[in-house]
Amino acid sequence: MNELLLKTIDNLPPLPETVMKLQQYVDSSGSEVQVQGVVDIISKDPLLTGDLLRLANSPYYGFSREISTLNQVVSLLGISNVKNVAIANSLRGSFKIDVSPYGLDTQEFLGNCSREADFISDWFSQTDKKLAQVLVPCAMLLRLGMMLFANTLIQSGKDKEFLAQLKESDFADIGAVETEFYGLDHLTFLGFLFDHWKFDEILIQSTAYITMPHAASDEVKKNAYALAIVNKVFEPYNGGKPYNMEDAIALIKEAKTQNIVFNMDRFFEILPTDAKLNIGK
Repeated sequence: MNELLLKTIDNLPPLPETVMKLQQYVDSSGSEVQVQGVVDIISKDPLLTGDLLRLANSPYYGFSREISTLNQVVSLLGISNVKNVAIANSLRGSFKIDVSPYGLDTQEFLGNCSREADFISDWFSQTDKKLAQVLVPCAMLLRLGMMLFANTLIQSGKDKEFLAQLKESDFADIGAVETEFYGLDHLTFLGFLFDHWKFDEILIQSTAYITMPHAASDEVKKNAYALAIVNKVFEPYNGGKPYNMEDAIALIKEAKTQNIVFNMDRFFEILPTDAKLNIGK
């Protein structure tokens, strides 16, 4: 295995104890899993409780009334969604984020990550709320591979070499440079990460096919296409540029040939202004 990739995998952060207990309980209980059992585990962790309540009341989910109890969170989102969001939320805060090896300002990068998740939620919350809820953890972690790759580059002293390669290609193809250093790009790595941390299989498969949604199974094909399209709109450096928007529209049309129809009016309505202006250029 690629040395840098192996080092990245060896240094993957563990899940917090509460999240692991939640995961074990949900996965081992199967159809016998109980809302109260989930609530009992989470309620012992005030930080996780606060995070889940904050997320449930965020624009990601668009509930019309305030969610004030864990029972409401679990009942409204569903046990699987709560488990997946708990994992995603814990991972986002489990290590220092520094994407300077990519030549990016970390705060601007994190702002872009939030906009990706907001876009997914806004796009589907009115027409397919179930899909929106499934995709939120994926969108929250869409750039997780970049964060982990950047950490390994810094720790290995290869950050300047990596950045020099990106500059040499004028940042035109981040994935190609990642593949040169790691043997795969950050989006392909995401499927492995979701499997490693034992997200639900539907999320593992959805993320595993972001770069080739046409090859996904029927069960997750719409998920994979949605994530692939959002990637084109928000991809660091190239997101929203004319050729990326051309690719995004092409993916929407390709999905339609496979009987997957997206709400185009809503898509265009919520596009960032620069991306909207670049359509058809």
